[in-house]
Amino acid sequence: MTSTTPEQDIKNEDQSISPDLASNLTDSSTHGSQGSSADRTQLISTATKQITTATSSHLKAGSMLQQRYKIEKLLGSGGISHIYRARDTFLEQAGIAEPFVAIKVLQKQFVDQPEALQLLLQEARKTQQLAHPNIIRLFDVSSDEGHFFLVMEYLDGETLEQVINRYKPNGLPYKFAQKLLEQIADGLEYAHQQGIVHADLKPANIMLDRNGHVKLLDFGVAQKLQKNVDIYAAQEQSQATPVSGFTPAYASAELLAGHAPTPSDDVYSFGCLAYELLTSKHPFHRLPADKAQREQKKATKPAHLNFLQWAAFRRALMFDRDNRTASVGKLMRQLNRPVWPVFLVTAAGIMMLTAGMSYVQGQQGSLHELQQTLAAHQATLSYQANLIQLQPTEILEELEKLTDQNPIISSGLLNFHASTMLGYFEQQIDTLLSDRSERYPNYIEIEHLTEQAGQLYPDSHQLAAVRNRVARSKQSAIEVLQNQLTTMLIAQNYSRDPETNNPYQVLADLKRIDPSYQPQPNEEAIQLFVQEFESAMYQHNALKLQQLLAIGQAAFYAVEQAQPLIEQGLHMQSAIDTMAYYQEQYEQGREPEFPYAAAEIFYQYRFRALTNALEQSGDIAEVDAVYDQWQQYAVIWPNDFELNIRLRRQLADKYLTLSGELLRTHQVRNAERLMRRANELMVSVSG
Repeated sequence: MTSTTPEQDIKNEDQSISPDLASNLTDSSTHGSQGSSADRTQLISTATKQITTATSSHLKAGSMLQQRYKIEKLLGSGGISHIYRARDTFLEQAGIAEPFVAIKVLQKQFVDQPEALQLLLQEARKTQQLAHPNIIRLFDVSSDEGHFFLVMEYLDGETLEQVINRYKPNGLPYKFAQKLLEQIADGLEYAHQQGIVHADLKPANIMLDRNGHVKLLDFGVAQKLQKNVDIYAAQEQSQATPVSGFTPAYASAELLAGHAPTPSDDVYSFGCLAYELLTSKHPFHRLPADKAQREQKKATKPAHLNFLQWAAFRRALMFDRDNRTASVGKLMRQLNRPVWPVFLVTAAGIMMLTAGMSYVQGQQGSLHELQQTLAAHQATLSYQANLIQLQPTEILEELEKLTDQNPIISSGLLNFHASTMLGYFEQQIDTLLSDRSERYPNYIEIEHLTEQAGQLYPDSHQLAAVRNRVARSKQSAIEVLQNQLTTMLIAQNYSRDPETNNPYQVLADLKRIDPSYQPQPNEEAIQLFVQEFESAMYQHNALKLQQLLAIGQAAFYAVEQAQPLIEQGLHMQSAIDTMAYYQEQYEQGREPEFPYAAAEIFYQYRFRALTNALEQSGDIAEVDAVYDQWQQYAVIWPNDFELNIRLRRQLADKYLTLSGELLRTHQVRNAERLMRRANELMVSVSG
């Protein structure tokens, strides 16, 4: 049978708390803070007694939450919650290939329990602070028709506990376990930097997905309530029993004694699970730390660890917090430290000391010079040792100094910290991708980070995968927004209403994602826009023209068929705005003052068309047609409006000319009608 690695055996919207839920949970928190330990015991007791009720209260497949999350199936049940796999219909409509989420729903019988509601909010708030590729993501926390729930990243894989069981009795080789441990450590170190201690770290609270990615679960809840039976997507089968919310086999002696959690407590838990991953055995035979300490239990060295790695493990498993390694980051650096530099440094030291002694004996006069040389070497070694301990942000600052001064050390520093630095960049990118302070992630900043990382690690396959993921995410967002924009333009939704999703907001989102983006409306949208613009121009609908001119500049300016109309509109932009205000006031029943100057510009094209038609008319019917069109404007134009005066004079002159021709042919009755109309026009001008 061919052996495989764990990675081969195993083959992600708005982080906000709804106001209603926050109100309910805040009230619950207030009451819960007054509860006694007996209240908490009653809560756990209730979970046991009402298991039958909980089972019957499952959400059915096909149920909808928030008109968005469609329940597919139950994944598992715990002390106070049910876990479901659901389909995010918003993501599905956006074309996301795997729109799955996990939903943790508080069981019905706990909805009125203040402490349970308080814990749900506590878990939400703490997890929301953590945006890291090795920590499960929380997308939403809300309520719907009495259901209180968290929406989380859906993980398809298995727990670390299942991995350990599968590799019994020998455990994983260190080179395979190292990949998992580094991811766990990265997630923990990030959480500690945010001021959050897990305090219930154990194999059942860690998942490995089908791509070999590790995810830490259940932050911020473990120290308050029994959680080892409420594991996301997997039912724990541990022999350990909870004490004060912790799992004794993995809790430090300080936690078991009721002390406040610190990162060092997570180091102890990490040491236990790492030892178990490597050996399939708990270091102290699953005894709680306080009992193991009283019995003076000692862990035995695994055969496949070198002496430096075992020394690091022993410090992590110290029962006394003061003697224990302070951080998981430091522990991993100690575990990954190669053996040969220690021998080389030691040998070099002995050689230098021997040479120095010989030199002193032979050259007593150069003692001071030797001391200076040794001090310089010591300073160099100290500086290089400090470089190993730097955090990613400090490394980036140091690189700016080293690149020109000492490129060899710069290159060595990058190689030594490659895993940490790539993890740092990926974490920063994931944080930006999951940022919901704007409608879409800041892809400009994300691409700046990938470019910065690419300059440091141009051949990184991990970075290439991140780039591809970012590119797919960006392209997917652009395609979704383009489809929204096209739908709006075809529907002639040119509104700026901030209460609705409008084309200006969509265009702003597209520009934020890609500043070089240029709208490309389809043929149907273009034809509808041109027809609407021409109609508004013919009807002199200033309000409509104002709207069309705005959307034209935003979405149609580069379109050949629309550009002449838009240019014409821009030429009379000020007049359109003035007339739009006048028309709006007029329609509201007010009596605004007629804007003569603006109107003269606004109606100039129509006036020109009417006068041209009048000049080219050759019979009474053609002149009457112009007269009829003038009457449509006569109700809008004041008598003293210059264009109105000029057009009436031209009509009167034309009717008088035609009446003279009729008199010459003895068509007296028709001639009289034309003279009366000419007279009416002249009187209106002189009046």
